Amino acid sequence: MAWSKLRGHYWGALVFDVAVIVTSLLLIHTLQTKNLPYDEPAPPLELGWLDDSRMDTILVPGSTGVVYFFAPWCIYCKSSIDNMQNLVSSGKLAWARAVALDYSSDAEVREFIRNTGLGVPVLMGNAGTARDWQVRAFPTYFVIDGDGRVVARSVGYSTRIGLQTRLWMYANQSNQSQRLGMVIQVFINVC
Repeated sequence: MAWSKLRGHYWGALVFDVAVIVTSLLLIHTLQTKNLPYDEPAPPLELGWLDDSRMDTILVPGSTGVVYFFAPWCIYCKSSIDNMQNLVSSGKLAWARAVALDYSSDAEVREFIRNTGLGVPVLMGNAGTARDWQVRAFPTYFVIDGDGRVVARSVGYSTRIGLQTRLWMYANQSNQSQRLGMVIQVFINVC
């Protein structure tokens, strides 16, 4: 009876449905990111580069960037990696590093890069890298602040707006006391 009454009121039903969706998304996000590094120094990334280029540092001190873990066979990675690439190209993201995991050969990674048009440096990860960063699904990415700390992380597809908003939310924050709520972050994932 109460259920029929609630469903019969447009606004009541809408508020209830939104609350169920938000709660579900929060739960999913929490489960996906449960063991990922957060609010701590970024784990090491001492890996070889796909194109044998050399950079002094993998993380760029003093500026916020993204470390993006992908697998060449991952459909969501192919769909979302250009969102990160566009932010770097537009200057809204200071730097990004893509880390290939779960690949069978360098050629497979090169084909992924060619097909997606990725222009950021690519590191060749391994099982140790996945273990250090606790990567269990793809894509997984981390926002790293100018001090080398993980300030945001996510698993799965994220839109350009979602990634850009995470960068904006966390780029200049110093401690947990200034962080915005998880509800905003989950809604951004959906955008």
